[in-house]
Amino acid sequence: MAPDEPDRSQRILLVDCDAFFVQVARLEDPDGAGKVDLLLVGGSPTGRGVVTSASYGARRFGVRSAMPTAQALRLCPDARVVGVPRGACSRKSREIKDCLETLAPVVQAASIDEFFLDLAGTELLFDESLEVTARRIRATVLEATRISVSIGGGTRRMIAKLASGRAKPGGVHIVPPGQEAEFMRGLDLAEIPGVGPALVEALRERGLVRVEEALGVQQAWLERWFGARRGRWLHRRMRGQ
Repeated sequence: MAPDEPDRSQRILLVDCDAFFVQVARLEDPDGAGKVDLLLVGGSPTGRGVVTSASYGARRFGVRSAMPTAQALRLCPDARVVGVPRGACSRKSREIKDCLETLAPVVQAASIDEFFLDLAGTELLFDESLEVTARRIRATVLEATRISVSIGGGTRRMIAKLASGRAKPGGVHIVPPGQEAEFMRGLDLAEIPGVGPALVEALRERGLVRVEEALGVQQAWLERWFGARRGRWLHRRMRGQ
């Protein structure tokens, strides 16, 4: 196997909780936050602080996490603002991880609401496709913890991470072995983890928005534009490596 080719024996899932802080806030206050469609978690009703998470209803107004709460309320003035239930979030995260550890041999928390599962070598054990396994895991987590998750899968961690974004909210997206390059070509450069706003703008100034557009740029040019280390990193990153 060439160094840049995916290892087809790898079966990796990323379990990503859907608007995790919003879900926990609703579970903690079912008669209040639990009945509100437009919900902001983080900051204060007076507009101080920043949004930790926004409900999908609020996101339709352009609200995003890390946005100043005052700006979020200008975009979505009917939203209700509640504090972050930090203790409950920590407990629920542990509950989800405990559940996943009964379903997969290797579980690694990537953050409070994201978990990588390594399922290499489990084909014979489960006797099912990775997609069927992912859907079974999703249903089990929802039943056991009352938290909805989205699951992405593939032969690499980054592919699984990107695929989970395609699965949201509450779905499953698996990139089959050998289709990593095709999957990457369908993405915007801004979707690649680590490609921040400044790099996105620098690429846009050169007419590059989609991964497919940037794949034809030689590594030497990327290194000239962004430096040797960053150029090499980007060249590999947009190929799912």
